[in-house]
Amino acid sequence: MENRISFRKRLKLITDSTSSETSPASEKLITDSASSETSPASSEVIASNVDLLSEILLRLPPKSLLRFMSVSKNWLDLISDSQFGSKHAHRNCNRTVSGLFFYHHYWSRNEQVKSVSLLGQSSLPTPYYIECRRVRIVSSCNGLILCDIDCFIHNRKTTCYVVCNLTTQEFTRLPEHGDTQPPAYLAFDPSQSRHYKVVLYNYTPPSYQLDIYSSESKYWRHITVDALPVKRLEGVFWNGAIHWLSNDHHIRFDVGSEELIRIPNPIAPKILPVDKARYFGECDGHLILIQMRLRSAMGFRILQMERDSFSWIVKCRVNFRPLISVFPEINNTSKDYKFHVLCAAKGVNKNELGLVLATAGKVIYYNLKCKTLKVLRDDFPKGNFRGLYFNQYHYTRTYQFIESLSPV
Repeated sequence: MENRISFRKRLKLITDSTSSETSPASEKLITDSASSETSPASSEVIASNVDLLSEILLRLPPKSLLRFMSVSKNWLDLISDSQFGSKHAHRNCNRTVSGLFFYHHYWSRNEQVKSVSLLGQSSLPTPYYIECRRVRIVSSCNGLILCDIDCFIHNRKTTCYVVCNLTTQEFTRLPEHGDTQPPAYLAFDPSQSRHYKVVLYNYTPPSYQLDIYSSESKYWRHITVDALPVKRLEGVFWNGAIHWLSNDHHIRFDVGSEELIRIPNPIAPKILPVDKARYFGECDGHLILIQMRLRSAMGFRILQMERDSFSWIVKCRVNFRPLISVFPEINNTSKDYKFHVLCAAKGVNKNELGLVLATAGKVIYYNLKCKTLKVLRDDFPKGNFRGLYFNQYHYTRTYQFIESLSPV
């Protein structure tokens, strides 16, 4: 049974939380367009022409739109409409990662999620508006978040999946699946469709299967597949497919055709064993892979996958040795990791790339082109930085927060 929380019920909470963060430019726009004292004729034209008003509002960021919902009932009706939200997400495909969520101990089911803002915000919205004793993020994709929660169905305690939009604070509980132990992936591309899918990789003797939920059909279906390699990098949704990487193969599940495709890893550039991986994820429309031969390495390559050929190319080479003078704690003379790549993130300018690093209690953003550093958090938990492959998650498994109006 699907449970949906109304956008409007969250209006006061959202507008209260964003009121102090609306940009001056956005405030000027609403003043100019909505104030009858400033420009009566323009205001009347916009107010009476829904298409014109919609065209203007579609150009604004989600946070400003949430603030503007309190202007009038007409604006509230327009902005909270699911079709407007879908159109806004489709129009604004240049999605900026606002922050990251992570868990210090991934397998501790009761740990509260931690976060870091990449844009200087004091805090990020969390899924705890879902009234449940336990809420845990398990996947994120282009503005939507997948969580598992404790719930009661027919007086029986079980675990359910919930898809939520942290920007609008909407959520939808998916129909009962019966098993939330397998890896779960959220597949969503608002530039292609307003609908999303949830994919579970599951072993039901005697075969392996992918359990697929579609927000369009609103039910689960199951397909039998060959077993994935035990040692593999965790799945990443990119370019219409969920991607895994093993020692020998690149495996992708095309979400549209529902086909599982295996391709041998190339001879060049050399793909190292998966326990050498330091990052595997999507960044600004690209699939990124970072590997290091040695844990103490100060230099490494960043590989990027081509969208059409699904082949790897070397995007750039990175040397961290100049950073030692600023952050001597990353100078690694032992076999343990001294820093970890939390995320690859696009820079301020086009084609710029940055890395979000965790080291010695700090989270740092490093712009690879400008070679500039910015401390994002200085109270980050110190921990044992392990490799990325399969279930060894320490800091590596992060979930992106992207502001969006996409309906759930």
